Amino acid sequence: MDDTQRYPGIGEGHKAPYFPPTYKRPDCAWCEKRKECFSYGKYQRDRRDFTVTSGRCPRLPDRRGFVDEDEQELYAHTFPFIHAERGETSVSLSLSLPDEKRLKKVYRTYGAWWFRDGRNEDGYTIRRCLTMERSFQNEQEIFDYMEDRDWDYILIRCDILESYL
Repeated sequence: MDDTQRYPGIGEGHKAPYFPPTYKRPDCAWCEKRKECFSYGKYQRDRRDFTVTSGRCPRLPDRRGFVDEDEQELYAHTFPFIHAERGETSVSLSLSLPDEKRLKKVYRTYGAWWFRDGRNEDGYTIRRCLTMERSFQNEQEIFDYMEDRDWDYILIRCDILESYL
C-alpha cells in the first residue's frame, strides 16, 4: 500500500506527508493541508514555544517533540523517534520505528548511537547506527537537557543510517 492510499490527504508527487524540519521555518507551499490550515501564512507558525491555537504550525513539533493531537498518528507513521524518559539519575532511550509496535532500546558506544535490528544469517546481532536531530553526544547530555527544562518525557526525531557496527 503506497502513501497516497494510506493517507488520502497527500497530494500527487509527494511520497510522504510534509512535516517541517525543526531547524528552519515551515514552508506552507509543500504542505498538502495548507488550504484548511489555521496557521497558514501566520508569522508565528515557526515558533515552537507557541501552542497550535496561538498560530504554531500543527505539524511542527513543540520543544518536547510533540505535534498537534490530530497529526500524531500520521507523524508516528512518517519518522522514527527516540523516546527519552527521565528517571531519578538517568534517562531511558527507546526507538519507535514506523509501522512497528515494539520499541527497541537505543545504545551509545563506539562513538555512535545504535540499536539492535535482528540477527544475520550467521546468528550475530545486527547493530544499525542512527543519528538524532539534536546532536546529543551521550545520555548525560539528554538527561541534563530534560532536567534544565523540568521535562520527564520527550520525543527526538532521528534518521536510521545504512552503516552498521
